[in-house]
Amino acid sequence: MNKQEFIETLRHYLVSLPVDERNELLRDYEAHFIYGQQYGKSEAEIARELGDPLTLARDIVGPDFLPQPPWAPGRDTPRRIGVTIVLFFLNLFALPVIAAMWAAFAAICLAALAGMLSPIILALESALYGGYSPFKLFMAIGFVGIGMLFAGLSRAAGIELISGMAKYGQWTSRTWKGRTRL
Repeated sequence: MNKQEFIETLRHYLVSLPVDERNELLRDYEAHFIYGQQYGKSEAEIARELGDPLTLARDIVGPDFLPQPPWAPGRDTPRRIGVTIVLFFLNLFALPVIAAMWAAFAAICLAALAGMLSPIILALESALYGGYSPFKLFMAIGFVGIGMLFAGLSRAAGIELISGMAKYGQWTSRTWKGRTRL
């Protein structure tokens, strides 16, 4: 076992301790590794001398508060298979809906851009084809207003869409890891 494996395993077993106390203990064990390496010992030798992280954690925390090791055989395997299947079918439905929401967001952004650019488009049309009319000018001004409304809507929609995507991704991750019930 190398230093990183030893420290991470010990960190896992000490999860019930307060953060400050746990970090202080982990720093002490890291100092043992640094001290031992200064005297030419390998990380594996130092880890062997320190002992089993489970035994150390049991001495520090007590046997009642130790979590199950993350690599324990048969750890919730049927539940993970079920959750994986449910998430797979959920994503079969959710991914097209998410794609449609992004397409709607893109359409709102393009409508905002078109509305804001309508005076420039009117100026280009008048320069290229002639035929200026006050009606077209008033329509272009109206479209600028509509474009400004769509710009505000696209900003709010973008913030909500990104926030929703992040929350959905976090929920999916937590559910798959077994930290959230379906």
